[in-house]
Amino acid sequence: MPRYLALPARPVLALERGDAGLCSAPMINITLNEQSLPASTRAQLDASLAVVRAWEKFELWISTETGPMMCMLRNGESAWLMYLNEPGDSGFSSRGEVARAGATTYTLANGQVDEYPLSWCVSLSSCLQAIEEFWVNAGGLPSRISWNRD
Repeated sequence: MPRYLALPARPVLALERGDAGLCSAPMINITLNEQSLPASTRAQLDASLAVVRAWEKFELWISTETGPMMCMLRNGESAWLMYLNEPGDSGFSSRGEVARAGATTYTLANGQVDEYPLSWCVSLSSCLQAIEEFWVNAGGLPSRISWNRD
């Protein structure tokens, strides 16, 4: 099991939401393997998620300026989520099918390889929907994921 995941090292592009697709607060940052993704509007978020779908392995972070953040790791069809209320929080991690045996590895943006149980993995589509829900709800814990308080 991993000891830690590296938090994004630098501020990245601010995302804004609202009824018209824009508002002033809170700002949200999103990175894919430590590279910022444009998503200041819903159309840009959708385009960025299309890019994410094309990558087989990655570390994605979406975070608010006020604390909540979520990490998504992907290795092919295996995907895993972690939600933190603030840096240093033990947070929540996703849970999939409890009976699913085995483990999978994920390569972090810094090259570190971590291993997680397959029972913690959720579908790629569920992870991407959770990223959208986090964005729409300004960092709220996505309700469509089964979470374990770590």
